[in-house]
Amino acid sequence: ELAAAHVAGVFSLEDACALVAARGRLMQALPEGGAMVSLKAAEAEVLPHLAGYEDRVSVAAVNGPAATVISGAESAVLAVAEAVGVKSRRLSVSHAFHSPLMEGMLAEFAEVAAGISYAMPGTAIVSNATGEPVGEEVCSPEYWVRHVRQAVRFGDGIRFLEGQGVTRFVEIGPAGVLSAMGQECVSGPAAFVPLLRKDRDEAEALLSGVAQVHAHGGEVDWEGVFAGRGARRVALPTYAFQRQRYWFDPATPGTPTAAATGVSSVEARFWEAVEREDLAALTTTLEIDQQTRLSELLPALSSWRRGQSDRATVDSWRYRITWSPVSVEERTAPLSGTWLLAVPEGRADSARVAAVAAALDRRGAHIAPLTLSTSGRDALAERLRRAVATGGTPAGVLSLLALDDDQHPEHTALTTGLALNVGLIQALGDAGIAAPLWLATAGAVSVSGADPLGSPAQAATWGLGRVVALEHPQRWGGLVDLPGDLDERTADRLCAALSGIVGDSGPEDQLALRDAGVFVRRLVRAPLRAPGRESWKPHGTVLITGGTGGLGAQVARWLARSGAEHLVLTSRRGPAAPGAAELRDELTALGEGGVRVTVAACDVRDRDEVAALLRRTTAGGDPVHAVFHAAGVVEFAQLADSTVADFAEMADGKVLGAAHLDALLDQDHLEAFVLFSSIAATWGSGGQSAYASANACLDALAEHRAARGLPATSVAWGPWADHGMIEHGEVAEHLSRRGLPAMAPQLAVAALGEALHTGETSLVLADVRWDRFVPGFTAARPRPLIGELPEVRDALATTAAAPDGTGPDGVADTFLAGLAGLTGEGLDRALRDLVHAQAAAVLGHSSSDAVTGGRPFKELGFDSLTAVELRNRLATVTGLDLPATLVFDYPAPAPLAEYLRGELPSARPMDALTLLDDLDRWESALPELIADDGVRERLTGRLGDLMAKLGGTPVEHTGGPSPDTELLSATADEVFDFIDNEFGAS
Repeated sequence: ELAAAHVAGVFSLEDACALVAARGRLMQALPEGGAMVSLKAAEAEVLPHLAGYEDRVSVAAVNGPAATVISGAESAVLAVAEAVGVKSRRLSVSHAFHSPLMEGMLAEFAEVAAGISYAMPGTAIVSNATGEPVGEEVCSPEYWVRHVRQAVRFGDGIRFLEGQGVTRFVEIGPAGVLSAMGQECVSGPAAFVPLLRKDRDEAEALLSGVAQVHAHGGEVDWEGVFAGRGARRVALPTYAFQRQRYWFDPATPGTPTAAATGVSSVEARFWEAVEREDLAALTTTLEIDQQTRLSELLPALSSWRRGQSDRATVDSWRYRITWSPVSVEERTAPLSGTWLLAVPEGRADSARVAAVAAALDRRGAHIAPLTLSTSGRDALAERLRRAVATGGTPAGVLSLLALDDDQHPEHTALTTGLALNVGLIQALGDAGIAAPLWLATAGAVSVSGADPLGSPAQAATWGLGRVVALEHPQRWGGLVDLPGDLDERTADRLCAALSGIVGDSGPEDQLALRDAGVFVRRLVRAPLRAPGRESWKPHGTVLITGGTGGLGAQVARWLARSGAEHLVLTSRRGPAAPGAAELRDELTALGEGGVRVTVAACDVRDRDEVAALLRRTTAGGDPVHAVFHAAGVVEFAQLADSTVADFAEMADGKVLGAAHLDALLDQDHLEAFVLFSSIAATWGSGGQSAYASANACLDALAEHRAARGLPATSVAWGPWADHGMIEHGEVAEHLSRRGLPAMAPQLAVAALGEALHTGETSLVLADVRWDRFVPGFTAARPRPLIGELPEVRDALATTAAAPDGTGPDGVADTFLAGLAGLTGEGLDRALRDLVHAQAAAVLGHSSSDAVTGGRPFKELGFDSLTAVELRNRLATVTGLDLPATLVFDYPAPAPLAEYLRGELPSARPMDALTLLDDLDRWESALPELIADDGVRERLTGRLGDLMAKLGGTPVEHTGGPSPDTELLSATADEVFDFIDNEFGAS
């Protein structure tokens, strides 16, 4: 702001520099210490927690609607941050700026500020101290003193400018930090253009920024830009494209979409009535009188046609989950090798755990128990490494951790079992254990109406597992739900599942074991049902959590038009939420007699706040007839990069909010209990393990309520246009390319209305283009969940018939076989070609020529989502378990190909230096390994074999070292000294 004031003419360059220098010098002279913490929360959420700390902590910056920085004495700042209870990050600073700790330099700075000359600004300035325009106050020394101490209200300033119609923001500074923050402050489309970028040539960055301003409608003095540079106009080619088709081919005749089929059958009946001249049938269909004139008939025809098309479209979105029995030969499924059996500390001695261990033992598995409490990820990874070092690589991992469904001691929205499973999955990856992982639950799913769901909390593990299957397909086994009593026959069925039950669509990885047999999970079409006794239409008082957000607002409009008399919209900010007042006024005007609208601030994570809200709402005697729980947030993070706190943050609003509503609402008057879930919980979504886990709990809660005879409807939504996560452009483009285009909101709420009218309990509503969705979804492994849909079978058949079609199980073998015999430049070229081909496929190019030339992935058009897609493709082809940050760690094709060469066993050069490097790694691991007598004997025996080969004389030994060989009596250090001497290593 000092620079802006100088540019606006408030003070000269010399005086501006004097202020900057004095400010920096005086701040630096203060005693070091204090802390600054960035909180993912609105300022209004933070301020109540400052009570009692006012003399030590204050708000230092408001950088956005959910970005507040606090600053002050270290202990007090950390206490406030913990009390707010949101995601936080401590800033790396030398002093606690904009806090009470700055008071010591204000008087001396005021003297400097009083000694310079001021003038009225010639250009408008929006103050960082107020977030609003300033005039003569910037000519006062006191203003610049307050500027040091008060909060930086950057977010308020951006929102003010947006309210004035500003849509282009140009950042003049050393990097693009403010542009990134500014994008989180606006509610509509806006361009944020930094003119300089970190690690980029300044001239290139400047011209790129100018071009962006121009592309977004800004005026640019191009003559001034090109003056003195010898620029000249050139003629563009008459055909500016590269002769590539960017249009989808029409559907193959004979395979119409579900929507088209529905419309054509309705139209066929209509035109049959026309041919019969059946006036009664036509007027009934069009809902008009038989005396209607032609001028009135045409609008009716048009409306009927649109209605039928919309209905067919909505019907094509409807799916549900079913459970199908499969035949299993329990006694023909032996297990072998070592199986890690992860059990929660609090359930280690339970009968169910004992029954599972006994069943695995009977089938030939060697059980290695792994009892877990709340140990950290690093400690668990180290335990696993030691277990592998002593017992060898396990054949499989079976986790019973989810059975501990008690509340987590620190995160009440989670169970201890879910937190332990998150840690186990991460630690297995850290330890390099690629054995198939099976996650077991008990009562987390319901296979039929006669099988009530017993533990909605354990269902979170099913949401988690479906994402693990996508992010880590190479080390995924599956999900299995156990019955209440695990008898010997059911235990044998468990072993059969672990050894692999192969159905028509591949190995089954989502199973439920019951007394009646084994059931597998399937996604099927959900034809529209006839209305039942549970049919509901809006009326009376309706509560909508997340009611001021995009989805909640759409639902509120539909409810207002459909008969609801009183709408209660809640959000954490309530009336202060952006657009809340306008939405309230809009809703009030809807409906025949007007609608009463209450906008209330309520944190649904807090049971007391929910209870107070319900008391206020029903104080006049009107009960709540329906609730729509649409509260929640969406964030993307790979499981390997997530923490238990991230899972808790995602579950707080969704899971705790739903649980509080379930417990506190008056069930005698409640007619509809609607939960907004997601397809991420239905079939998984990469980068959304926490989100999928939370939504799986909502689906389970709906089934649990229905089993108790209570109203419940959970809808697993696909993306909505213009709302939720689809507001992010890169996400919308990515999902559409993968076969998940966004649904029109007006049709989505119509589908919701039908679900309530027909009494659905669990429903999936998503526009899925299976021909585009299936190839990517099944690339790494078969997905039996969707295998019974006709469109999926067609897509799989098309993929298999393609010239390069290879089943996911054989992709890695085929590629590695192709590398056999390649060395040097030939091997490097093959790996570069692989990276180029997969990158081109991810970006939708028809040829890898579009991505050659050495340009970084970011310049090629990669974003966070396409980076994950490229990593998944390369993992499938190579068979490697690649890190989620692969494309960011190796930001161009060449270094990425070089990294793959180092990771692929068949591509790693076997020379003396490589072997010596391996010996160094072995030697560093020896101190822990030789502590075990058995391991020491095995190592000494193997080294004896190696030395015999080097010397040309074989060593005879049986299960351990031979006493006749001098080497075998040597210590480990002496053995490695000998090897180093022989190789000339030092």
